[in-house]
Amino acid sequence: MKRSIVLFEDEGFVNLLPLVFWRSVFELRYGRRILLDRVAQQLETPVAGVWTRPWLAPVAAQRCGAPANQPLPSSTVLVNGRWIFDEPIKFPRKSCVGIVDSEVAYIACDAKLASRLKPADLLDPEARAAALEGVDRREVPGRFLRYPWEVVRDLSALLESDWRETDACCDSELDPSPVFVEAGRIHVGENTEIHPTAVISAADGPVFISHDVRIGAYSVIDGPAYIGPGTRIFPHAWLHGGNAIGPVCKIGGEVNGCVIHSCSNKQHLGFLGHSFVGSWVNIGAGATNSNLKNTFGKIRVPINGTRVDSGLTFFGAIIGDHAKIGINASIPTGAVIGIAASVAATRVLPTYIPSFGWGTDDGVKLGDPLRLLDVACAAMARRDVDMTDEEVELFLDLGKRVREYESPPR
Repeated sequence: MKRSIVLFEDEGFVNLLPLVFWRSVFELRYGRRILLDRVAQQLETPVAGVWTRPWLAPVAAQRCGAPANQPLPSSTVLVNGRWIFDEPIKFPRKSCVGIVDSEVAYIACDAKLASRLKPADLLDPEARAAALEGVDRREVPGRFLRYPWEVVRDLSALLESDWRETDACCDSELDPSPVFVEAGRIHVGENTEIHPTAVISAADGPVFISHDVRIGAYSVIDGPAYIGPGTRIFPHAWLHGGNAIGPVCKIGGEVNGCVIHSCSNKQHLGFLGHSFVGSWVNIGAGATNSNLKNTFGKIRVPINGTRVDSGLTFFGAIIGDHAKIGINASIPTGAVIGIAASVAATRVLPTYIPSFGWGTDDGVKLGDPLRLLDVACAAMARRDVDMTDEEVELFLDLGKRVREYESPPR
């Protein structure tokens, strides 16, 4: 009998902000799937519940399709949402803590341990250590997701590893057919339309195009790539290798090595490179980002008041959910733009725009969360989507809560 799997967040979520203000850690896209779906696939069992921050729990329950912050069944394995493992895992029957580099990867619970653990314990290192005192420990394989740029760095390899030979097929009638390079590494889902002048090349990696996708004339998609359901690729777009996009995005211009979450628009000319973009983001016509320093040096990124060395030569930007990027915006290397931030400037933007910030040539001011909520709801209504009551409450709460975590880089 398989044990119940409950995903949990720990204090490491703070280094994945601003991308996890609007979502739980295990909702982040990691290759073709979000982390929650990847864990369910690897363990071959559905996720029975999630433990997350209390202020995020109502929304997480809706989005993850699983109870949030509920008491544990007597035989449960708590799995860290940031734990990345590539080989089969066999959990012990007795209570045990799996450790990777001194961090908790999983907690296998018996009835006694399950009854005394609480979601808040796992978000507080001291409380967690006290709750797990005396429980056996063992080293386990894997690693932890610590910063957003790690997903961008590993994206091509992830998309390659996600591919299965059985993925190769075309479930849509394409007549006349577009140009397929190495068709044996291309998937086209149902009800997808691809203009006959488009070029889909799997020469450098597999291309997975989901269902209900529209790909316009003279567009080029290089693998490895994932194009999510309902996404539209506009004419003359060029998607370099290493992109994971969608679902329900609108993409044009040039995109290279990016993760773009659902319902975001970058449909005009302009370059977006090696960036991690949230949901409901709009990037205006001509907006472009830099993903390489003039010195060719390693890129530092402002994370919660500290400039952190990414170790990467190529990295663009982190753009939070519901952000709005004005026309012709110039986004510098290693920039962080917070949730619901708006920028409209003729100069190169600062490397840090706070959540709910309003950036212009005169500087950055904090916007009114109620006004920005109206904008967010209007943007969602354009896709016939209503913000849920729980999401409205979260949005307004974040207008105050983000200041607990964000500060200008030193």
